[in-house]
Amino acid sequence: MSVFLLTSQRNAMRALASQGIFATDCHAQVCSIIAQHLSPAHAALIAGPQHDPGQQRIDWYAGVNGTATPVSALPAEEAERLRARAGELARDILHLSEQWGKDAQSREALAGQMLALVLQHPHDDDLWSVDGQPVLVNWGFAPGAVGAMPQDLSRMGGAIPVAAAAAPVAAAAVPVAAAGSGCLGWLLPLLLALLLLWLLLAALGILPSPLPASCLKPAADPRLDQATQAAEKQRNELEELLRQLREKALLCKPPQPKPEPKPEPPKPDPEVVTPQLVPDKPIEPAPEPKPEPKPKPEPKPEPKPEPKPKPRKNEDLNIPADAAKKNDLSFLEGCWQSDTGLFSHPSNTPIIAEYCFDKKGQGRRFVREENGQVCSGPATAKFEGNRLVWRAGSAPCPKGNQYVPQQVQCTGNDKSTRCQGVEQSKRNLRWKADFKRK
Repeated sequence: MSVFLLTSQRNAMRALASQGIFATDCHAQVCSIIAQHLSPAHAALIAGPQHDPGQQRIDWYAGVNGTATPVSALPAEEAERLRARAGELARDILHLSEQWGKDAQSREALAGQMLALVLQHPHDDDLWSVDGQPVLVNWGFAPGAVGAMPQDLSRMGGAIPVAAAAAPVAAAAVPVAAAGSGCLGWLLPLLLALLLLWLLLAALGILPSPLPASCLKPAADPRLDQATQAAEKQRNELEELLRQLREKALLCKPPQPKPEPKPEPPKPDPEVVTPQLVPDKPIEPAPEPKPEPKPKPEPKPEPKPEPKPKPRKNEDLNIPADAAKKNDLSFLEGCWQSDTGLFSHPSNTPIIAEYCFDKKGQGRRFVREENGQVCSGPATAKFEGNRLVWRAGSAPCPKGNQYVPQQVQCTGNDKSTRCQGVEQSKRNLRWKADFKRK
């Protein structure tokens, strides 16, 4: 959970950049490098920036929990201790920046420049305390006045001893050039001036620079990535095999019992005929019985289709068995809700996903905030093979902010259906979606 500190106006400050890249755009990479090579306390010194869509304001958040207080509101002794602690952490970051920036041709050179820029800030009251942890806001910016220089957090609470110790050694090592010693006396200053001019033009973007044009990501262990990918692949294969097994089990019909043979009717006993020696009368043949007319078969009534059950509130989302084959999306008609487990910033309220569809899978996505604001955007549903996929675009809000696009994938049948949601952003947050009818 992040703690909100304050909101800054960008037009009152001047953004600092290296190679055309603003320092605040590399917050995640810089904090990862600091936490990996120093400690989480060093990374917590850098507040997290949140830019508004219009790039006019910046909301600053602390990466630790607690009560936030500006340094100007603290007692004098506590404020001095906080400034001293912030200076120690900043000097460690500056030392790491100098180590990474020694070789101008290395991949870490740009990262070293960014580490130095995060210590620059415009005002004296940019330092905050969150339960004793120093947190710097407005970093990566200089004062808005033309020619005004930013402040360096590493100079707070004491001076950097490296520069002071190097001064007398450098003064003693410089030899005095003898008069008439050749062209070296004027050629060396000229080369230094040309080098400074080249660096200045490269910083302005006029000349090309050998440095990379993007923030360096912290090096990751390839074995960990390979193991993670292998585990994810095995988990997906297992889920797919279980799903196929359940589908095939539903298609199997139970064996029908063999019909029992009907018993034959009993044969009548043979009639005993007593022969007559002299017939009294001639035996007349019995008249043949007239066949009785067979009754006309009555037509069988056609079976009426069973009425579809009415949808019930809070019933689970289940995919009918033949819906994917028929491409039938009518069972989605209505509204569905699910808890995402995500929280919105800066209100820190839980995000409830709500989707409403018609019979053809066309609809909208809604996000209802506690303050009464409703954010919505278009949404569609369709079958991709045996998977049901919902896609929702951005959900803009009346106050100007918006929620990122989402995608929901569901697999299963009318007995059991599993869904998973994915935020379409840089972090690709995943959440278990248990949708119920609203």
